[in-house]
Amino acid sequence: MLKNLCKAIDAIDIQLSLDPDDSTVNSEDFPSLNKYCPFVNNGNEQKCSSYEELIISAFITLLVSFISSNGNEYLDSDNFAEYIILWLCYQLNKKTKISIDNLNEFYNNYIKGIENYSNKLEDAKTYNSCKDITNKKIDLKNIDIKEMSKIYEAFEKLCKLYTECDENNNNCTSCSENAQNFVSEFQKLNENRNITENDSYSQILSTLFNDYNNFKDDFYKNCSQCSDIATLPDIILPQSSVQDKIESSGFTSPSSSIEKTLIPVLLAFAIPLFFGIAYKVNNKEFK
Repeated sequence: MLKNLCKAIDAIDIQLSLDPDDSTVNSEDFPSLNKYCPFVNNGNEQKCSSYEELIISAFITLLVSFISSNGNEYLDSDNFAEYIILWLCYQLNKKTKISIDNLNEFYNNYIKGIENYSNKLEDAKTYNSCKDITNKKIDLKNIDIKEMSKIYEAFEKLCKLYTECDENNNNCTSCSENAQNFVSEFQKLNENRNITENDSYSQILSTLFNDYNNFKDDFYKNCSQCSDIATLPDIILPQSSVQDKIESSGFTSPSSSIEKTLIPVLLAFAIPLFFGIAYKVNNKEFK
């Protein structure tokens, strides 16, 4: 799945050739990315007038196209939800004077209120089932766009491993260099207390760690002649996680922690946005 997601992100990035600080954005210049722009002129026209609006439309395009090509089960995938939100934060953070600092602001500005129209959606039953489960654990205010964009830089390097090093390209030297680049970026994150002392961010590091080790396992199987792929350093657990482990009667794995905390948050963010935009696109049919 990760390799396909990385390729889908690359395809979107190639099309996003614009200056984030340009005050004028013409969505007609991006025909493949403007399908989910806001309706204007009393619903008679669909148009993105700002960088943020175009990025959000591109985000939904990425989400819809990936799910259409790979299956709805990925909406429940832990790393899919994390990584696609990382991409959104990274793109929003490119703007020098960004008007949105965190995902809570994004939620309030672009998603809040969509639930009022959910019963009009063709997929209303699915939407409400997911919403009921995930809204119980919504907590977006601590997800800072700037910090998330830093983590995305490590994810970019992980994507390079997944897309450039496989059974068809077993250049050991090149793959080892790419692995070292990822490890170096990962280490920077591990040394950043703003990240390691925040449960949500540190859990994403755990996902990166697991996906890197999964890559190594697969690479060793397909390219047995390569044995020098870098070893990741240990993850620094945030203090709250350490305390939870001490008080717990059993061991809680990083992946289990992710499923219980961050992933419901990100799915609660992604699912309303996905169906909410679908409502906007079909709004005229419902009137």
